[in-house]
Amino acid sequence: MTAKAFFSLVRIPTAFSSMSNIYAGYLIGGGRLSWELLLGLFAGAFFIMGGMALNDVADAKVDARERPSRPIPSGAISRAGALRLSLALLFSGTVLIAIANPLALIPAAALIGCIALYNFIFKGGPLGPLSMGACRACNLATGIVLTWETWPQYFGFNTGIAFALVSLASYIMLVTYLAHEEVRGTSWRRLRVFLGGLTLWGLGWLSFSVFMLEGEYALYAIMVMAAIFAALYRPLRALSAQPSPKNTGKTVGSMLRLIPLIDVLAMLANLVAVPWALLGLLWILPGYFIGRYFYST
Repeated sequence: MTAKAFFSLVRIPTAFSSMSNIYAGYLIGGGRLSWELLLGLFAGAFFIMGGMALNDVADAKVDARERPSRPIPSGAISRAGALRLSLALLFSGTVLIAIANPLALIPAAALIGCIALYNFIFKGGPLGPLSMGACRACNLATGIVLTWETWPQYFGFNTGIAFALVSLASYIMLVTYLAHEEVRGTSWRRLRVFLGGLTLWGLGWLSFSVFMLEGEYALYAIMVMAAIFAALYRPLRALSAQPSPKNTGKTVGSMLRLIPLIDVLAMLANLVAVPWALLGLLWILPGYFIGRYFYST
């Protein structure tokens, strides 16, 4: 298998958004730069890369009809080989988490379970977006639990953490819902539901920023929200004018690349020091540039 086929199989641009989840979760949990964070970052990358490879294994027959250039139908790698690679990546991520902090194996195991459920059971059905949203929430939770020395009462999830987890899951659910018809182009009905959901998501963050945050945290959160919707304006405008496969794919790709900004919001909601929270914006850069050469969706 060539490097190009490997990066295409694992959808390499998405790895950095997964690392951003771990970074945000670790700082929300009170951690700072450490070897545990480094191991967690690589584990997060391995988990999503393994999940993406497993997605192609599950979709091999569909891809043969709809995406014949994908690594498996094009013959760049066999389905069995892709399955072995996926399991190796998921196992490697689990080992790294176990070394960093065994407590984090609980959300990591939940993440792997959600990956399997999405790829082989729920994909295409009404629970598909929910299971995919749960994947990202578990990823963020893994970063948080990496900082724990003992399992705290009430799972250690306060209002800010709970809102961050639900917000990230909801955002990914919307992306997954829209991406369901990416190949054919989204329907007008699906588009209306998606736009309504995205509007409610934005209003939720605006309300949280105004009523739950104070001072610079509220200001920066509103600024990040404005940046997210400014970045989505052009693809959403094109999608609303013509919900074609091309415009659907561009919107989905744009939303995936903006995940690090959602993580910045999560950190601000939990009063992470502003410089460290804003440093999370840098996670958007590698995904953006690599995304020019490899698909994220």
